[in-house]
Amino acid sequence: MKKLIFCLGILLTSAVMSAEAQLPVTWSFSAKKLDAKTYEVYLTATLNGDWHTYSQSTPDGGPVPTAISFSKNPLLDFDGKTKEVGKMEEHFEPLFGVNVKQFSSKVTFVQKVKLKAAVKTTLNGSVTFMVCNDEECMPPTKETLSISFQ
Repeated sequence: MKKLIFCLGILLTSAVMSAEAQLPVTWSFSAKKLDAKTYEVYLTATLNGDWHTYSQSTPDGGPVPTAISFSKNPLLDFDGKTKEVGKMEEHFEPLFGVNVKQFSSKVTFVQKVKLKAAVKTTLNGSVTFMVCNDEECMPPTKETLSISFQ
């Protein structure tokens, strides 16, 4: 019985490690200083192979849209909505029965942020996203982020 439990544990660990090694998307987070108190925040998804992710706006009944959430920080103001920069593809998706907006290869979400004072602070938050290819969809996943401003 102990050997069976040990073998099952090894198999489960191998499956989890294999799934993690084949994640179809990697995220990077950075900021560019525009002036003394203004920054652009970049949340970049790089997609492997034929995987794609979805826009922040999808119709009802469609795939899970990309959702960006920032933690409250009394030292920061957000200037406008988060923009999507990348080659957007629009098409009818039979799996969902709706027209979808998606990005393949790479997409960057850009948010302008203004510091209320010239101080060091950190922006924390998360990106919830869904990726699919022609054969399957991964469940929605949340990636946390932390960006420091100097």
